[in-house]
Amino acid sequence: MDVYGGILSPYVARVILTARHKGIKHKLKMPTGGLKSPEFLALNPMGKIPTIKDGSTVLYESSVIVDYLEAKYKKKRIIPASAKDAAKARLIATVFSEYVQGPTLALFRQRDPAKRDQKIVEEKLAEINRGLDVVEKLLSGKTWAAGAKFTIADVYAVPCWFFMGAMLPSFGMADPVGGRKKLTKYVAKVKKDKLTATILAEMGEAMKSFNPGQR
Repeated sequence: MDVYGGILSPYVARVILTARHKGIKHKLKMPTGGLKSPEFLALNPMGKIPTIKDGSTVLYESSVIVDYLEAKYKKKRIIPASAKDAAKARLIATVFSEYVQGPTLALFRQRDPAKRDQKIVEEKLAEINRGLDVVEKLLSGKTWAAGAKFTIADVYAVPCWFFMGAMLPSFGMADPVGGRKKLTKYVAKVKKDKLTATILAEMGEAMKSFNPGQR
């Protein structure tokens, strides 16, 4: 399976986490001619990443790709079997994506202190804290976000955490965890687990390449 994109994208990272967890053979690469090349637009008319080509199947949008991989590759499921547990895992994933990652990535345009709109920064930091308060209530407090097993909640949470740790300290949020007990335990887990720690390290290296001054 070919996965088009770069690991620094949290959306691409979701796909790679899912593929690695399930043991799906894949190759991560950027489109040879760029995202707007005729060849890539023939695969994805939106010209965005991630995009996959799995045999004759071509898909884009990370949520669609993750669901496809879960449906096709039955080993090491990331969607719990019961309706209640599946919904809980998806809820955690959605809160991380929409209410934590969303406002975190919105701060990307505010990176330059000389051009920073402090009002926007304060609004986004408040949104992030509200989202994290909800996350703290939803986290299982067990091994992984939604329970004892790695699920779709972790597929979404781990890339989100990377950007929180990489970006928020420069906006005055030195400790994004903020003393939240379950979140503290969860972050410690993802930093130690081989699958998630590897992704975090790869995203970190990609960030250094994106911002050479971090080396």
